Amino acid sequence: MKADQNDSIREEIIAAADTVFERYGFVRVSMQDISNECKKGRSTLYHYFKNKTEVLDALCHKIFSQCLEESKATISKRRSFSANIESFNEIKIKRLREVVLKYKLVIEDMRQDPSLLIMQSRIMSEEEILVVKLMIKWALENKEIAELNEEDSQFLAETLQSVFKCFDQEIILFGKFPQFESKITWLAQILHKGLM
Repeated sequence: MKADQNDSIREEIIAAADTVFERYGFVRVSMQDISNECKKGRSTLYHYFKNKTEVLDALCHKIFSQCLEESKATISKRRSFSANIESFNEIKIKRLREVVLKYKLVIEDMRQDPSLLIMQSRIMSEEEILVVKLMIKWALENKEIAELNEEDSQFLAETLQSVFKCFDQEIILFGKFPQFESKITWLAQILHKGLM
């Protein structure tokens, strides 16, 4: 099989899983359900994915990558560090809220099994750290924040990503901070001032 055809079949399986997971959640779905939805044999599914958890991982990676791209599109070297932090996180949270509404049954299953939630939150971490590091780099180049060596810059990027990930989870999964936009603005300004 050619690579393009492999990619196409893989995408068909993920699209079918999207529909099935939205409809039934994660726990109640079987590989047979996904097979039926995409009209492919189970052997085809198992050629691409070992189990439904791998299918969920692929779907989450696709969703989170799209979310990250939308959020990243709002940042710019010409904007201030606090404005970048603010817009990036605001768009990310809004998009993730939409995802939670669409996949409310999957989210409920994840609440019952925290290991699922932890695994899915790790999917976006590394990519998000790279974006935060880019914002820090721009802030350094624009002399908006005090000089940092590479180790401190990496530490700051990982710490900020972790802090905002916890903030995201509190908002998205537990409904805290209904006026989160003003809280993000406030946090972004505090961070910026603290790094000057």
